[in-house]
Amino acid sequence: MRNPYLSFFFALSCAMLYASTYLVFAEVPVSAKIAFSSWRHRNLDIYLMNPDGSEEVRLTHHLARDGGPKWSPTGEQILFSSDRDGAPGDWDLYLMDADGSNVRPVFKKEADRSSPTWSPDGKQIAYSRWEQGKSFIYIASMDGKKEERIALGRQPAWSPDGTEIAFIVGAPRDPKRISMLDVRTRKHKFFFPPKGPAWVRHHSWSPEGDQLAFAWYNRVEFNVEEFKLETVYIVNRDGTGLQQIIEEGKRAVEPVWSPRGDALIYSQLDKNDMQQIFKVTLDGGEPVQVSNPHFRNFVGDWFDPAFALPVAPQPQLLTTQWGEVKRK
Repeated sequence: MRNPYLSFFFALSCAMLYASTYLVFAEVPVSAKIAFSSWRHRNLDIYLMNPDGSEEVRLTHHLARDGGPKWSPTGEQILFSSDRDGAPGDWDLYLMDADGSNVRPVFKKEADRSSPTWSPDGKQIAYSRWEQGKSFIYIASMDGKKEERIALGRQPAWSPDGTEIAFIVGAPRDPKRISMLDVRTRKHKFFFPPKGPAWVRHHSWSPEGDQLAFAWYNRVEFNVEEFKLETVYIVNRDGTGLQQIIEEGKRAVEPVWSPRGDALIYSQLDKNDMQQIFKVTLDGGEPVQVSNPHFRNFVGDWFDPAFALPVAPQPQLLTTQWGEVKRK
């Protein structure tokens, strides 16, 4: 005869194990999503949409400004900049789950941090930190307990293989260059343009790490009347193969690669001079606007679970839970 207490114990054990397993696995989008920021209702918030612009979902609802979203390598979390805990314009870094829940600061001590980028393994971040009237590149652990200043510059972008960080060198109102920092040695050297500073910014690594996309105002002297001439280029990691991707005249900036590496999204002025998000395939396709034309929209990041770092369960939690069940 079956022991009813044993049956009850077995059912309870299975239920507890299922519950603990469910909590261990994080929620990750099941299809490709673009995270972006949009100026609506007199505020800047973070949204998600499909790569074709459909199914917009608002993630942040704070009165402060939230922008610059960056997907974690697994797609479980989004790193972003916000001035929610300081004076307007005093940015710092925050994390939230992929559905917009569980918003929390990365660091306990506030500072002016922005432009974050993840390491490929998701264990560290690099970012810009403004202090003493200058912008510096920092690296920190994801628990925010250890910060290291590594270079004078801004807009870091971690390479897909984790060995380099590309960043911008140059004062805000001066010509700039893209520089490459060796993560192991902490040494860096100029990359582009090779002959001297120019008006470059917003660089982004290709998924394979063999190319960079960036925005470039390809003129010797900056003329505010010609700012719409800034546009998107691609160059190989070895400095060869420079290509102009978008025609001049529309101020195309902030290029970001698709996870597959066959397309770019970028911000561009529309016919009403409103910043919008466009997508272009790299096989010669025509740019297509994918953002809502009624609001100003700014590129963030593109995630696709088919190309993501796998989400691993935490065996120590399962083992501990199962051990407690068995001991009872």
